[in-house]
Amino acid sequence: MSEYLPQELVIEILLRLPISSILGCTCVCKSWYSLINSPSFISTHLNRNQDDHILVRHCFGNPNKEVYGLFFDNENFDQHSQFDVPFECHNDHFNVEGSCNGLLCLSGDLFYLWNPFIRKSLELPEPIFIFQAYGPFERTDLMGDFYHTLGFGFDSVTNDYKVVRIVHTPFVRTVHGPFVSPNVELYKLSTGAWQDVTPVAPFYEFFPWIPGVYVNGACHWIASKQKPGQFQTARDNNRIVLFDMHVETFREMVLPSSLVHKVRYYGYEIVLFASEGSLCLADSLFGDDRTRIDIWNMKRYGDPGSWVKQFSIHRKITCSAGDGDIFSMLHDEFFPHEPYNASYLMKPMAVRKNGEILFNANGHILVSYDPATKNTKYLGICNTPYEPFGNALYVHTCKVSLILLDKRANYCAGGPCEESSNLPTREPKEFIKAKCKRRLLLGLMDKSKMKAKRLHMIKWKGGWRKKFIKAKCKRRLLVGLMDKSKMKAKRLHMIKRKNTQVSG
Repeated sequence: MSEYLPQELVIEILLRLPISSILGCTCVCKSWYSLINSPSFISTHLNRNQDDHILVRHCFGNPNKEVYGLFFDNENFDQHSQFDVPFECHNDHFNVEGSCNGLLCLSGDLFYLWNPFIRKSLELPEPIFIFQAYGPFERTDLMGDFYHTLGFGFDSVTNDYKVVRIVHTPFVRTVHGPFVSPNVELYKLSTGAWQDVTPVAPFYEFFPWIPGVYVNGACHWIASKQKPGQFQTARDNNRIVLFDMHVETFREMVLPSSLVHKVRYYGYEIVLFASEGSLCLADSLFGDDRTRIDIWNMKRYGDPGSWVKQFSIHRKITCSAGDGDIFSMLHDEFFPHEPYNASYLMKPMAVRKNGEILFNANGHILVSYDPATKNTKYLGICNTPYEPFGNALYVHTCKVSLILLDKRANYCAGGPCEESSNLPTREPKEFIKAKCKRRLLLGLMDKSKMKAKRLHMIKWKGGWRKKFIKAKCKRRLLVGLMDKSKMKAKRLHMIKRKNTQVSG
């Protein structure tokens, strides 16, 4: 059918299909498989889609299960689909280090890039800086803490996805020694390897396990500026540190003046998040009682004078949840002495298209806050509240994409891949040549075997036919001789009978 349609029309039809149907079309013919796996088609499909879904990761159940769900950004927050992690984590759960163009970056004992929409993942190689025998974990010993923080983003110039990993050594955190810059390494999907970029590392202290926020081609963190060679000071010299994914260098961005010298203890007092491509932050250090959260927005990216405080939110809120739901049951189990409808906002997670902000409330409950009406609505998602799953709740706006479809990934199973009869992956040219050569040799061997068998049959048939003809001729000869003898005996009998009649 595609032979009678222009390729532009075929592409337009395929782009309008849901992603499961697109994956199924790769099994129609070789030309469609090559077309859908081409980087140009994957890029066009990505640009056509919008961030009209919200990805939520949380842990619940007994035993606890890590669940990834995709939700429509509508009034009812309806669930679109649910994904199970295709690989095991030897930790309690994976840390989601970032989401970009439908691709998730996960870290645990290993690092993964995972596209849940096409059920395909890529295991990253072992990083350069490892401080434990089994994996790049956080570790505490007599010398101090080993920990890292990551950022994941997209380089639109080179069309490449990159992971930056900032690793603090014990000498960074110890109060008895001078501050030194952390080690930094960079992974590129195009090269498939880690690269040591420590020379560009800044003299900042990053909070552990707080991933960077990707906005405008760069990952952003809140960090405390330290002076090289001097003793570590308190976290009261706050800056925004960003890593440019294309230039591959760190830069500094100024916070609102009222936040620069505020002391942070836990890392979530000042939280960065993205809203419609703009960089925003939430400040929960407002006032002595810390009962409010200020929401700031950078109107012009990179301009420190464009920070505008949009509104303030009271941290104490009232959730509207129905009786008998999972929220009430978990609340009664873990907080029996607290009022059922009492809750407090901790940090913003994402911004919806209608302007509502998704908050992490009480450390484990997902709520939607409307700045216009100042109402808070419970969305029916509650994470396990106790450690080590307390920080497992992750929310991010997401778009459906085909990223990683053209890569030779480590894993492809389940969902659309199984429905598409196990879609084939591209193989190296050397392997394809060897495979073709082997098939050619097998074909020649099969042909020679068939030829020998055919000759044998001809020979066998020819010998059998000769024997049959000889036996048939011999039988006919014997029958003929018998007939002649019978005719001769009959003739003699007739002659003898005639002679007897004449004599009588």
